[in-house]
Amino acid sequence: MPTPGFGAPSANPDPRGARSASEPVPVWAEALARLLDRAFVIPGTEIGIGLDAILGFFAPGAGDAAGALATLLLVYLGFKLRVPKVILLRMLLNVSVDAVVGAVPIAGDLFDVYYHAGDRNLALLRKHSGSAGLKPDLLDYAIVALALLVGLALFALPLLAGLALIHIAARLSGF
Repeated sequence: MPTPGFGAPSANPDPRGARSASEPVPVWAEALARLLDRAFVIPGTEIGIGLDAILGFFAPGAGDAAGALATLLLVYLGFKLRVPKVILLRMLLNVSVDAVVGAVPIAGDLFDVYYHAGDRNLALLRKHSGSAGLKPDLLDYAIVALALLVGLALFALPLLAGLALIHIAARLSGF
């Protein structure tokens, strides 16, 4: 009988698909995180790199998008494992940070070597999967709140800069 995982039949008798708290994270999720974040070790070091960093280096933007799409499979798994919503948001934040910063040429490639979104999301899955998983703590909420504030600030910054330029132009032209 195949191991329960992505697309495989589950031995879970619950027709709603709820999993027990004792059910481990599927093997395919472990393998995916390893492949994306630490498949190879840089010779002479203990630094692991994965396909996410390699694809991002050789195909900036497109490689990072491919890595983000693959890492989103872990977020989908979190949804199926009934991980709390704030943890799903935190997992999405990990994917977003990895994809956006990783898309910056050279600096993003160095960032990809050290910031492993797949490993981070796998750790969150292990901690919070199942109905008896640990409840989100204050740090989880703080990280999501900070991310929302930063996102709003990044959205508002161009608007404020545009208004400031209009104001300066109006004052210089005598309006």
